[in-house]
Amino acid sequence: MAPLIVTMVRHGESTDNTTSLWAGHRDAPLSNHGNSQALRLAKAFAGVPITAIYASDLNRANTTARRVWEANADKNGGVEVPFTTSPLLREQFFGEAEGAAWDAGKYSSAHLPWEDHRAFQIAPHAESLNDVAKRADLVLRHFILPHVLATAAVPPDASYPEQHHIMLFAHGIWLSEMLFSLKRAGDPHVRYVKSGGYANTAWTRIEIELDDPKVQHALSSSDKGLDESDMPPPNGRFASPPAPSEATGETTTISAEEASSIGMSPNIHALLPKLPAVPERHPSLPPAWPHANDLSHPVPKLRHRVVTFAQADHLEGLKRTGRGVGSAAHDEKQRGLKEFFSGGGGSKKAE
Repeated sequence: MAPLIVTMVRHGESTDNTTSLWAGHRDAPLSNHGNSQALRLAKAFAGVPITAIYASDLNRANTTARRVWEANADKNGGVEVPFTTSPLLREQFFGEAEGAAWDAGKYSSAHLPWEDHRAFQIAPHAESLNDVAKRADLVLRHFILPHVLATAAVPPDASYPEQHHIMLFAHGIWLSEMLFSLKRAGDPHVRYVKSGGYANTAWTRIEIELDDPKVQHALSSSDKGLDESDMPPPNGRFASPPAPSEATGETTTISAEEASSIGMSPNIHALLPKLPAVPERHPSLPPAWPHANDLSHPVPKLRHRVVTFAQADHLEGLKRTGRGVGSAAHDEKQRGLKEFFSGGGGSKKAE
């Protein structure tokens, strides 16, 4: 049994990152400096074997992911890895505070007990950390676990393509919650500890595998599941995350229909996801876990190891362009002189 390799990446600098605003679902583009960061990251991963990419639908993360996707395809003779876009990987939604000036005193939850801190909403219609954790749990069920099961079926000394390597492109708070989700898949009662900050385009590498390889055969096929007699106790071969952090309903915190009926302001309503949480599966991806939509069915117990945390060596020596140019929004229509004179037309867009 070989572990799944997961690389989690924070997006490049956005134009909102250069301001003091609450920006969760606000769809700000990369700044020119952020695009340079993404290109540095893309160069670093151009020759790295990648099985699949999963990215937030927000511009800043999706564009960062596409930079890596394009560079990797160019390096591999045009072979494109599956690219999945999902709002499940979005940053925490700050509700009516979206776009407001950042004010830690006004929105702080530091005075609250741990449990209340996790459930705290900084503004009307905002997500709590528990809400973000629910989305991370769904990413584990729908996107990560199928690769864990596929990799579990190959020998420990396997390499790519038998051993899978997937990349998740998302946002700072979400990345902390994703790591928390993995911890809870190993120990349902673990308490949340913030995992630390990510610089823009910093990446963390994690190895994930089944805690008990015996469950692999029972979980990898959609035609059979575990018989009731085979079901282990909660702290045995399966993990059962505690209720406050387990997904228990819709795949997004609030639907557009609900938003219109509870008085959400139009500009905040416009920030809600429009894409499906779980899009149609690319045919080259491993089959979906048959229990992914059955939220009463716990995920198999997993163990993980953080190999590298918040690595950003690819940014060494990168300097921001002065006179405000670096902080300005990157224009996709503008090409660098080197590309222009070489006749480059740019890579195809990810679907």
